[in-house]
Amino acid sequence: MQNLKKLLSVIVAGILVASCASVNNISYSTTFVPEEGGVSFTKITDENFESLTNPNVVKNYTTGRLTWWANPLIAITNDGQSLAYNVFKNDRRNVFIKSTSGIGSSVQRTFRTNVNDVTFSPDDATICFSELDGQNSYIYTTSAKQGSIVQRVSPQNVKDYAPYYSKDGSKIFFTRLDGNNYSIWSYDTKKLTFTNYCHGLNPLPINDEEILCVRPNSKGNFEIWKVNYVKGTEAIIVTAENQSYTTPSLSPDGEWILMVANTLPNGNKQEENLDIYVVRTDGTGLTQLTYHKGNDCSPIWSKDGKTIYFVSQRGTEKGAYNIWKMDFNLE
Repeated sequence: MQNLKKLLSVIVAGILVASCASVNNISYSTTFVPEEGGVSFTKITDENFESLTNPNVVKNYTTGRLTWWANPLIAITNDGQSLAYNVFKNDRRNVFIKSTSGIGSSVQRTFRTNVNDVTFSPDDATICFSELDGQNSYIYTTSAKQGSIVQRVSPQNVKDYAPYYSKDGSKIFFTRLDGNNYSIWSYDTKKLTFTNYCHGLNPLPINDEEILCVRPNSKGNFEIWKVNYVKGTEAIIVTAENQSYTTPSLSPDGEWILMVANTLPNGNKQEENLDIYVVRTDGTGLTQLTYHKGNDCSPIWSKDGKTIYFVSQRGTEKGAYNIWKMDFNLE
């Protein structure tokens, strides 16, 4: 369990502190805070019935750095009708599916042990996920309607994570961890071959030539990059002195990128937490969307681009994680 939490955590630069803010001092029960005024928030899951996978946001007392799980914890079908997400139940982590409306109960779709993340194929027929297996992690596919039979994509003795299909479904992009080095690979679903592209993690295909990805810089902060793996060109989209950005999600119109980043309210390291940010694909218009003192992470877009689904501690007594949705109307 601990290995699962540590393998794909993201290190965020910060100063060494003797202790971090006690979670008992955080008011999780509020649905929104004044800085989020005018935005509608709706709870999709209920912690009283299912426990979502914890993104493992941890303060490292030795380094003073905040760490969190960068894997995408939720996914949406391409018809926009269903969400897939990771649930911890009976000492196992598996994928469950529920309507994006939040109405009705969820349905378990994988029957594994330690599922890390989840994504859908473009035709919504297949679920792709990675699963921890001892010191390794392998990528699998299974039917989105049944889930009992799986096919392993990864070779033996690797640490593969965060799969994401290309637009046409011909490739599965993913992160491979080798020691402390992250690299981006793809698996050709027809040729059954692997290709290594570049260093980075959280690959997100934009088109047939480009991907968004996350890379660490020399200071240990993580940045959002755009890589053209056909032309061999690269460009930084977002970087900051005291923040890291992970888990990018591209809006349906291709204009905006959602991200997770650490926030220091008023520069106060004791209150550091995770929030959701958005930026235009050209790197302009960086905007903080959430301000709750609980953690907000793993954002994805609705198919019309008007709603954001995300994992959050808000609206619960003790900071349990649920899926929430919020309006997006930034011009």
